[in-house]
Amino acid sequence: MGARIFLASLALVLATGCVSVPQDAPPDSAPHELAFGHVRVETKGRYPRIYPAKLRFFFLTNEETGARSRVNVNTESGVFSIRLPAGRYVVDRVQFSEGPFRVESHVRLTFQVPEKKLAYLGSWHIEIETPRTIRGVKIRILEGEAEFSKKFSEELGLERTPIATVLPKPETFETRGFMVDGQPNARYFRRR
Repeated sequence: MGARIFLASLALVLATGCVSVPQDAPPDSAPHELAFGHVRVETKGRYPRIYPAKLRFFFLTNEETGARSRVNVNTESGVFSIRLPAGRYVVDRVQFSEGPFRVESHVRLTFQVPEKKLAYLGSWHIEIETPRTIRGVKIRILEGEAEFSKKFSEELGLERTPIATVLPKPETFETRGFMVDGQPNARYFRRR
């Protein structure tokens, strides 16, 4: 069942143009500069909000050039994809939404995008604690089901392009989550 949901959402992401080739990119290199993966978020603890936590986006930086990219995650399916040239990257910030509420965490997850291969960044399992003064966030990165990456390349018409499984390191990371602006505009939240 999980594979069907993943593939249906993948088709939706591709149909809406989230994976597009830059016009100035050489046609031969474009298929090899794709990194993709899947995210699942769970809330742990007592008294959760009525809104489920979802990963909205994460920021990553190319360690060689310093170029930063924002990677949007399809909040319904958990699928993400981005065009990345070969090089070393670090994911340094993630942001979650819980309805109108926003939570951010600073992380350090590093990975290497290989030359002339699609980069499968694995299945990210994230646990975020229920609202409290200090919220724990735990990220586990697993290889996931091998058929996900295969189906992804088939959907793009790149079945002959080799896929490298590149799991960001460390594969288990714990940090804190901090509230950011985005709460409802109510007097309670704007007290001085």
